[in-house]
Amino acid sequence: MSTLVPVPQPPGYPLIGNIFDIDPQAPAASFERLAAEYGEIYSVNILGTTFIAVSSQKLAEEVCDERRFHKSVADGLEEIRALTGDALFTAYHGEENWGIAHRILLPAFGPASILGMFDEMYDILSQLVLKWERFGPKHAIDPADDFTRLAFDTIALCAMSYRLNSFYTEGVPPFVEAMGSFLKEAGARPSRPSLIQRMMRKTNAKYEADQKRMMDLAREIVDDRKANPSDRKDLLNAMLNGKDPVTGKALTDLSIMQQMITFLIAGHETTSGLLSFLMHFVIAHPAVYAKLRAEVDAVVGTERIRPEHLPRLTYMNATMRETMRLKGPIPGIGVKPMQDEVIGGKYFIPKGTDIFVMASVIGLDPAVYGDDVNEFRPERMLDGKFEALPPKAWLPFGSGTRACIGRAFAWQEAQMAIATLFQKFDFRSANPEYKLQINETLTIKPKNLRIYAIPRKDTTFSLGLAPTRGVLKAPIASTEVISDAAVKLQPLYVLYGSNTGSCEAFAQRFATAAPSYGFRATINTLDSVASSLPTDGAVVIITASFEGEPPDNAGHFFKFIETVPGDNAPFSNVRYAVFGCGNRDWVHTYQRVPKVVDATLEAKGAERLLERGEADAGGEGFFQSFDDWEAKLWPILAKTFGAVAASGAEAGLDITLSPPTQRASTLRQPDAQLGTVLANKLLSKPGGADKHHVELQLPEGMTYRAGDYLAILPSNPASSVKRVLTRFKLSPEQEISISSSAPTTLPIGRPINVSDLFSGYVELAQPATKKNIEALLHYAPKSGRTRNGLETLLTAYVPAVLEKRISVLNIIETYPDIDLPLSVFISMLPAMRVRQYSISSSPLWDPSRVTLTLGILREAAVADSRELFQGVASTYLAGLSNGDRVQLAVRPSSTAFHLPADPATPIVMFASGSGIAPMRGFLQERAAQKAAGREVGKALLFYGCRSPSIDFLYGDAELKDWSAQGVVDIRPAFSREVEKSEGCKYVQDRVLHDREDIIVAFEQGAKFYTCGSGRVAAGVKASCMTIISDLIKLKGTVWKAKTDNIYPDVNTAEEFWSKLLHERYAADVFG
Repeated sequence: MSTLVPVPQPPGYPLIGNIFDIDPQAPAASFERLAAEYGEIYSVNILGTTFIAVSSQKLAEEVCDERRFHKSVADGLEEIRALTGDALFTAYHGEENWGIAHRILLPAFGPASILGMFDEMYDILSQLVLKWERFGPKHAIDPADDFTRLAFDTIALCAMSYRLNSFYTEGVPPFVEAMGSFLKEAGARPSRPSLIQRMMRKTNAKYEADQKRMMDLAREIVDDRKANPSDRKDLLNAMLNGKDPVTGKALTDLSIMQQMITFLIAGHETTSGLLSFLMHFVIAHPAVYAKLRAEVDAVVGTERIRPEHLPRLTYMNATMRETMRLKGPIPGIGVKPMQDEVIGGKYFIPKGTDIFVMASVIGLDPAVYGDDVNEFRPERMLDGKFEALPPKAWLPFGSGTRACIGRAFAWQEAQMAIATLFQKFDFRSANPEYKLQINETLTIKPKNLRIYAIPRKDTTFSLGLAPTRGVLKAPIASTEVISDAAVKLQPLYVLYGSNTGSCEAFAQRFATAAPSYGFRATINTLDSVASSLPTDGAVVIITASFEGEPPDNAGHFFKFIETVPGDNAPFSNVRYAVFGCGNRDWVHTYQRVPKVVDATLEAKGAERLLERGEADAGGEGFFQSFDDWEAKLWPILAKTFGAVAASGAEAGLDITLSPPTQRASTLRQPDAQLGTVLANKLLSKPGGADKHHVELQLPEGMTYRAGDYLAILPSNPASSVKRVLTRFKLSPEQEISISSSAPTTLPIGRPINVSDLFSGYVELAQPATKKNIEALLHYAPKSGRTRNGLETLLTAYVPAVLEKRISVLNIIETYPDIDLPLSVFISMLPAMRVRQYSISSSPLWDPSRVTLTLGILREAAVADSRELFQGVASTYLAGLSNGDRVQLAVRPSSTAFHLPADPATPIVMFASGSGIAPMRGFLQERAAQKAAGREVGKALLFYGCRSPSIDFLYGDAELKDWSAQGVVDIRPAFSREVEKSEGCKYVQDRVLHDREDIIVAFEQGAKFYTCGSGRVAAGVKASCMTIISDLIKLKGTVWKAKTDNIYPDVNTAEEFWSKLLHERYAADVFG
């Protein structure tokens, strides 16, 4: 017999136990965090009550064995019994009424009965479609809210022949509001001491009022049916007229009302949660979106959905299953052992212990689904893979005899909704930067998710009603500013794909200049042009390529143009030009996306106006490349479209200054939320560049994973703002009003304080472009020192401007006789960009807080500048104090740059300087898991800095502790004290020195990560290539035989490195 081991448990406090480990607003997220920390099983004590959570498929298979365990009704479910009593969802094990109701209702939920509800389901679905169509493509829809209405109304009509008419009600329908409030409170009550609960009189009164409201509606429906009998074969008649075939008993009126409320609670949550999460995942994955839409078009076409269509929608079913694997609406189910049990061969579970089977985590079990468990990949549910899953690996509908009786009802309703909505609409995220947030009651739904529903132009499908006039014309969320002077301007569409903001900035510059050349510009993302490109004006596409993949806001467009058949492509009248941004460091994928877009559009019938332009972000001419391409394009556009250029360099921008007594707050980017600074400390010692550790409180509902980024919206240094005010003789008290005939990121139509404008809306330190200098010549004296100086800057642009980082502000300070209007200066400045920093913490440390580890950029003065060159964001962050509010947003890193799903997988990390940030987060997570008793793989950290006494970040703190705990093996490289790092000066030197350990880690299946400058990444690659080359030469050796098993048919170091890049290596390169 195996030796028994205790079930792991977080340390708690007397009497209250682990109550502080559970967030009452997000208990499911708390349990998931504990599972990540303690592994497949752990125990929690809440106010003296102990329960056990299991989160692996193997243990779930055991505890869902109904010969040994039965359903448990505890915590939130037990609270719901106050309303639903012994109904199907909340009955205790063995209660007679559950058996009576189950046997009476089971036929009513059979396949034939569900099929008979098809037309009524479509009736309610058509109300949703009409609502979204009439809202139009610019309305940001809350899908969770509307899918809740859909589910409620569908259940009420199909089950009870009662119309709630939620789609015709302003605000939240009273019954829905009462149910949401009731469920939220039911979930919160188990974590409150009974004395405190009794003292919460208003909360208790609301709880009782909510129950009364729901029960009153159920009673009204039952009384109406009894007063007006019908022969409808719905659930209500089944309950009113049915007899249990075993006992001969019928259901009481009270039981019927409790069952009806149960249907509404359980049924609406399943369907609305599934549909809401599916919308998020599908929109976020363009390849999935394209496949799903193509299947709907192929199977259903322009017909109204019919029952025979449903089984043929195999890919759609796979997306539904994959959605419920990742985010099933129920966090888990409860069971109890019938007698003392031992599970997993080593964990003793006493009889009657409540066990929480964590369905939400079991769906992420890497032993079942592989290392990519966190990725949305419907293919894992196709071709028999779903049917081949081991038992209890997929539990969104519960398990066994107490599983959801209405599963077929919810599935058919969701299938019909997805197919019909994708027939009718194209969908885009209203916020491309949205990161999934969770709203918890007893179940979960997406929080703050907003989407656009754009009526499709390429289909004749309708619900049998005339389409709403006017909603099919405009693309979503586009920015178009039209003034009286713009009526004669020619239309121009500027479309961009951008993750980092560079392409968006270029697009904004192009659109801002448009009125000067006779055009009215509309600027938007590439994903905004759903399935078609405009044909009434020029289309200018500016997009980037990230490791060969399109930006987040261009993925749908990219997939569409690739997959639309050439003979049916709607591009024959499109006239376009493409400019691409990339980085030549990614040699194999440089400019891939712009090249594909350009070539595909031409091959499928569009007319190219100018050869594709390109800019290398790693080169010296990044901005100049765009200026040169733009200068060639404008004359072509003017000639092709007959546009007449406006005169004067100030065209398109007009300003008026307000009296210097008014002030206004700065308008910030809408996708960022406010976080709070909790700590800001200097990590490095004198003698090295400043390195800071900043700790921030996240806004409510914002979550992250170790390895993610934190996007910060900074402000320019106060000294830089003061220089602008001095140069233009402005008072800090003055306000400015801006109007523009072109799209702009500047605050328009309202006064704003000049300091706020120059602090938060524009970049002051970016190097001047050649185009900027040419514009300055227009306002410079016709001869003399200033003109000669500007001409010299143009002639020797790279060494004189780019390399010295000379900004427009530097130039006009150096040459004060440049008579530059304030409006022209503002129009020259690019919009303030967010900066992304790698998060240096793990949510297992604290899910509501993040830390950043960053270097502060301050360098010698450039040219005649009166101040140091300062990094805008790093200077901003370094100056923050405790309590300061910061505009921020979590941005997910690439899929590969996260820890392996299995913590036992070894990892090897290469970093230098502040590149240690994500590695610290990884190690913090591994340390928490190890402390919780989980097996963690070996971690090797190769870290480069100057000296152990100057900038060995966290060396005397966490790294020292984690090393002592066996979490990490640190291999430093000290460039100023090589004698203390085995004679190794840089990280790449230490890699070669410790090559044997790297080889062993590779053989053990390790994953590799690099974070640092491009120089560090190149050095690490060179050292690894050396190791690989030397080993590949050893033909016939044991190591070669091992690698043949891993990478067959690989014979060169380049081939080996390419395989490693795709499968086991991730890099985060900056600078």
